[in-house]
Amino acid sequence: MRAILCPGQGSRPTALLPDVEDGAPQQESVGSSPVPKAVRRLVREASAVCGLDLPKLVRQSVENPDGEPLGTHVAQPLTVLISLLSALRVGLLGPAEGERAALDGPQPGTVVAGHSLGSVTALALAGALSPLEAVRLAAVRGRAMASCCTADDGTRLGGMSAVVGGEREDVLAQIHAAGLTVANVNGATQVVASGTFEALARLSAPTGARLVPLDVAGPFHCPLLAGAAPALEQAVRCLPDRPLLRPVVDDATGELHPVGTSSRVLLEALAGKLTAPVRWDLVQERLVALGTDEAVVLAPAQVLAGLARRGLPGVRLTRLS
Repeated sequence: MRAILCPGQGSRPTALLPDVEDGAPQQESVGSSPVPKAVRRLVREASAVCGLDLPKLVRQSVENPDGEPLGTHVAQPLTVLISLLSALRVGLLGPAEGERAALDGPQPGTVVAGHSLGSVTALALAGALSPLEAVRLAAVRGRAMASCCTADDGTRLGGMSAVVGGEREDVLAQIHAAGLTVANVNGATQVVASGTFEALARLSAPTGARLVPLDVAGPFHCPLLAGAAPALEQAVRCLPDRPLLRPVVDDATGELHPVGTSSRVLLEALAGKLTAPVRWDLVQERLVALGTDEAVVLAPAQVLAGLARRGLPGVRLTRLS
């Protein structure tokens, strides 16, 4: 079994987007697909639906890696786009025109999972969304979440910290005692807390653990994000219902949604996930139970590749760029 892992917003872009100028070479074969032409088209269309110059924003981020992280309204559609481009280049997706899904038929031997925002990418890799629909949905999600993460004067309302190591019960007790929310359970030794900066300042590492403040744009997966749900609910109502062409492992429960499942079920769950924890530990347990022997991590891959090395022992890992 092969798994395709789709990263969330926590990963910064590390390479420039491809040239989209008309003078660039028209195609280069990967399998039978004219990939660069399809890549340039997707970059142009994605920038248009987001109303953003995505290549320029990536260039600024890559050239200033120690600067402020990209705003959520930019980072989310950009991350989904980068992931889709990496999949397109190696043939995990076919070139798609406009709103057409980019898979030709069922592929039950390849399972897909996405971490938080990566759930949107995963739906495109499963044939439930076209690449352009996925980028557009990520843009809606990013704008809605950004509006919940900042005060009227533009200051951020909160953030996130990882608690690495320690006993799980002790870690959870410290997070709750500080008035924080468990945002991610990424594995046996990493739990991420989310909330206001005041609450984060109260968080103490239990014995055997350490705190790692995360370079993120807001307090994701906590009640502060509840106001983002209506916009996402409205956006998914406009999307068509398509059967899954690849099975999907749910990042909230670890449940396996098999080929043929209605995409409506997964799309309607996206809004509720804004304030629910990501259970990547359950995702990796499911992948092990399925007999996964290969995992392909889409770009930007640094965060999920690290989690896969620890949580999927013995699985052959391919990290796309």
